[in-house]
Amino acid sequence: MKPRWRNPYWITLTLVVALAFAGFVYLGVNTYLRYTNPQMDITGRYYEKTASDTTVGVGDIIEVKVLVYWHGYVIPEFKRNVRIVDSFPESYFSIANGTNTLESKGYGGSYLLSYSLRVIGGEGVLIELPKPMLFIDNVEIPLTGESPTLSISSK
Repeated sequence: MKPRWRNPYWITLTLVVALAFAGFVYLGVNTYLRYTNPQMDITGRYYEKTASDTTVGVGDIIEVKVLVYWHGYVIPEFKRNVRIVDSFPESYFSIANGTNTLESKGYGGSYLLSYSLRVIGGEGVLIELPKPMLFIDNVEIPLTGESPTLSISSK
C-alpha cells in the first residue's frame, strides 16, 4: 500500500501553503516595522518655502509660506502625529502674525504653514531662511527642498 502523502498533489499543496504562510509572515513583519518606525514608513518628503519679497528693509513685514509634503506606503498608510517647525534667524526677524509651528494628525499629503515676519535688524545682510523640520510621531524626518534668500537693505 502506498502512503498518501507522497502523492504529487499533496506535495504541491504543502509547498503552496508554506509559501503563502511565509509571504504572510514577511508582510506582517514589514508592516509592523513601518508602523513602529516612521523613518522606514516615509516614501516621499520635501518642502517648498517662499517669501513675499526677496529684498526687505528694517521694519518691513514679509509673509512666509511653507508647503511640506510627506507620504507613507499606500497599503497600509498609518495615521501619524505630525509637527512642522519652521525656524528663522531670531536676530534678524520676529513673528508679526501667526505661528511658525503646525501640529496635526494625518495620513500624509501636503501641509501648508503660513505666517508673517517683521525685519528687526541686519542691514546689508544676505540671509537664506533655514529649512523646516518635520516630526512624525516625535521622530525627525529629513526634508529636501530649497529656501528663499532674503537681502536686508537699508532704507
